[in-house]
Amino acid sequence: MATTAIFAALQWECRPILRRLDGARRETLDGFPAWRARTRQGETLLLKTGIGLERAARAAQAACRAADLALLLSSGCAGALAAELAPGDLVIAASVGVAHQPPLPTDRARREQALDAARRAGLAPRTGHVLSSPQVLGRGDDKRAAAAAGALAVEMEGAAIASAAAERGLPFLAVRSILDTVDSEIDDSGGLVDPVSGSVRPLAVAIHLLRHPGAIPRMMAAKRMMDAAEASLERFFAEYL
Repeated sequence: MATTAIFAALQWECRPILRRLDGARRETLDGFPAWRARTRQGETLLLKTGIGLERAARAAQAACRAADLALLLSSGCAGALAAELAPGDLVIAASVGVAHQPPLPTDRARREQALDAARRAGLAPRTGHVLSSPQVLGRGDDKRAAAAAGALAVEMEGAAIASAAAERGLPFLAVRSILDTVDSEIDDSGGLVDPVSGSVRPLAVAIHLLRHPGAIPRMMAAKRMMDAAEASLERFFAEYL
């Protein structure tokens, strides 16, 4: 039976999907945490990739070896590159790609299906190009410069998953919820998130707050943005799966 493989980098990005995977079986694929369950889409396989293009590429290869795939779906959060996008807005990519490389299109029929699901969920999805960046674009100036190429949003995994799909002639879809606005400033210089597990490092957070007590309001604002992004993903997957 053909399988829909969904890829998300962080545990909180996996949560909205896991809540829709009733009776999910937990397993490990080449070191990547994974879950399988039956949904309205048929068999669904969720992999937590960790952050970055290289990890996403390895996770996509692991999924392709483990199942007969019908679709590769990149999900999670993204940073806004368009001024009109706010935390919790949903972007369903028309294409993804790394800067200065040809864009990789998403499957049109699957994209329309996702747009319909988003609208049924009461969301107002946007569609356009999504940039995959090898590094965090944390400053507003960096994000505005990236936006000059016409991308709506930026993330760090989608192009690798799209490439794996293209190499195998498989449909690809990308659904991302906006985390931070184009003017938001993100600082992870303290390594607050483990790029492999996608988990918050409590000790790193504690040390960062001791050294930078003024960061508390920014972290609280980041939590509100995360909650908005997660809520939109949950509404989408409640309809899609």
